Amino acid sequence: MGIRDGVVDYAGSCGNMTAGVAAFAVDEGMVALPSSSGEGEEAGAEAVVRIHNTNTGKLVEATVPVIAGEAAATGDFAISGVPGTGACIKLAFLEPAGSVTGKLLPTGSAVDVFDGVETTCIDASNPCVFIAAESMGVSGTISPAEMRAHPELLKRLESIRCQAAVRMGMCEEVGGTPAGVPKISLVSPPPVNPADGEEEVDIVVRAVSTGDPHGAVPISVGVSVAAAGGVEGSVVERVLRKERGEGVVVAHPSGRMVVDARFEGERLERAVVYRTARRIMSGWVYV
Repeated sequence: MGIRDGVVDYAGSCGNMTAGVAAFAVDEGMVALPSSSGEGEEAGAEAVVRIHNTNTGKLVEATVPVIAGEAAATGDFAISGVPGTGACIKLAFLEPAGSVTGKLLPTGSAVDVFDGVETTCIDASNPCVFIAAESMGVSGTISPAEMRAHPELLKRLESIRCQAAVRMGMCEEVGGTPAGVPKISLVSPPPVNPADGEEEVDIVVRAVSTGDPHGAVPISVGVSVAAAGGVEGSVVERVLRKERGEGVVVAHPSGRMVVDARFEGERLERAVVYRTARRIMSGWVYV
């Protein structure tokens, strides 16, 4: 749902909302619960929720901790950029390639050029467009505030995003590009010598979502990074400091995200991320 324009976008998916859907399904009794979760505070009980995303036609398998017959609301799992901690919900995106376009490489190429800039167009969980930060003349560690202070940079990125959407077959002309997808991101290699106290990462990402620089990184962008890292010659593969088929640690403005990618040959079999979600209110809205 568009918060500014009232438009309902049926073109993609949202990883954080998916975690919320899984917790809600447990709380509302929509799925079978493990027999040990009916009463008390027994730790270790989990419910598996298989979610069919009707926007993409893909399946997500969510593993939700359960206490006393409800989704666990507390835990010690922390997410970079999110205050506090919560119960860890595991999201496994099954066969995520081709979520909207039907292909991992919607253009048929690992690299496409728009406005003289090399890009990689990937569709895994959501269609995404990746550009090397240096190709845009900026640092890979540019902050969201610095990006907002350069409207020409955002304008160039939006132009490339819309052209890529047409090339990916998502729309017939740039004016018909969905607001939410494809998402576009700048990528760069991690620091060669991390500062004291900094954790090592495999790639640095600066994402733009619905026209605004993201304070962290969308889950679908993380999944697409892992997928693109397995495509030889892609913009992502060039800067990624990780062997194909292993988990990828993505650095973003608020910290880091770990994406576990599992390949079977050239096929991305699943991508796994970890989130938190809890019920914060129940009520009725009359319109």
